[in-house]
Amino acid sequence: MPASTSAVQRLNMFWFLVLSAPLLIGIAIAGLVWFGNYTASMEWLPQDTLRTGAMGAMALMLVIARPLRNALLAPSTIAQRSIQTTTPADPAGDTAVFKVQASMFMLLAILDAVSMLVIALSLMQADALLALLNGVYTLVLAIIARPDFAALLDATRNQLTQKG
Repeated sequence: MPASTSAVQRLNMFWFLVLSAPLLIGIAIAGLVWFGNYTASMEWLPQDTLRTGAMGAMALMLVIARPLRNALLAPSTIAQRSIQTTTPADPAGDTAVFKVQASMFMLLAILDAVSMLVIALSLMQADALLALLNGVYTLVLAIIARPDFAALLDATRNQLTQKG
């Protein structure tokens, strides 16, 4: 049974919605700095050190994004995870969607960790350029690490029917 189009569209929407938030926050920080005259009360790190460290963390996350996605979103791994649902679900149908969605959010949390740290540092340092760069980086990360949700749902359903 092929993956439902609505489930795939919903997963894609969530994927890009979560990973586009750092760009929106970066635009807000840039607006605060450029138009609201926001300044840092205290500089925690020299600007060059902050930018170099942030760029290094972003580059590292770009390198490990696909292997991390492959490890966390392997159909056999997803099928073994337990999920908490309030309604009983069909083991081969809705359960696959719930498990893929839960696994996707777990991956998103890990991928977004670096972005949120850079956002916090950008705000503390009043570094508008770094905030905007972080937003663009996160969109690139979203494209690089995006799984094929249709194939993932089908493979997870197959794993669940073999298991159960």
